[in-house]
Amino acid sequence: MELKHPLSKKVYHILAKPGDIAPRIVAMGDPGRVEKATCLLEEPRVVNRNRGYLVVTGKYEGVPVTLATHGIGAPSAAIVFEELAMLGAKLIIRAGTCGALDPRAEVGTIVVIEAAAYEKGGTMGMYFGDTSFPASPTPEVVEALDAALREMGLRYMRGVTLSHDAFHMVEKHSKRWAEMGVTILEMEAAILYGLGRLRGFKTGGLALVVDNMAHNTELTEGREELELKMVEAALKAAVKTQV
Repeated sequence: MELKHPLSKKVYHILAKPGDIAPRIVAMGDPGRVEKATCLLEEPRVVNRNRGYLVVTGKYEGVPVTLATHGIGAPSAAIVFEELAMLGAKLIIRAGTCGALDPRAEVGTIVVIEAAAYEKGGTMGMYFGDTSFPASPTPEVVEALDAALREMGLRYMRGVTLSHDAFHMVEKHSKRWAEMGVTILEMEAAILYGLGRLRGFKTGGLALVVDNMAHNTELTEGREELELKMVEAALKAAVKTQV
């Protein structure tokens, strides 16, 4: 059953027409990463620059796909994910970066995010109130991401993220989160997974570990190349997922 968006169909930020947005989306926070990843597309065309949310539509392996910028944090990402859904998105995969708490998640590892924890309140609270909503991706998308990463020979693992709302406060809470078994920290997976369930589109997420707090290490070489490979893995998974 197709779920209809219960709110206004008007979009305020992604100023594109429904035909400009492909059903399959790979989203990321940084418009610079979107710009660099356009080299992976056939026939890329810019369909939005408004508010700095660069959105580019083209084809990957002959299948229409869109690369979209969602900005930083759940409030910004929620706006973009909502409006992409209004414009016809049926699948959104987030390809981001993260910090790691788990010693096994060494820098340069790509983590397939199989569940997202979050603190009460904030953007998730606006949508789900005090309910402990299970923020989880679509299982078939997780499997498709696994397969794409294996095919490309990239170092990866599965893990649980904590999607937080305050970048410069993570050190204060990191010990508690690590003791809970959290693998990585980022800011947008929970709202993506929650909105996917609420609005009826498929979701998935992966993130490149750029620093590890357990080892006090940071990814300093080859980051841009790994980011591009991660986006390509997301594209491979997207075109192999039925929508």
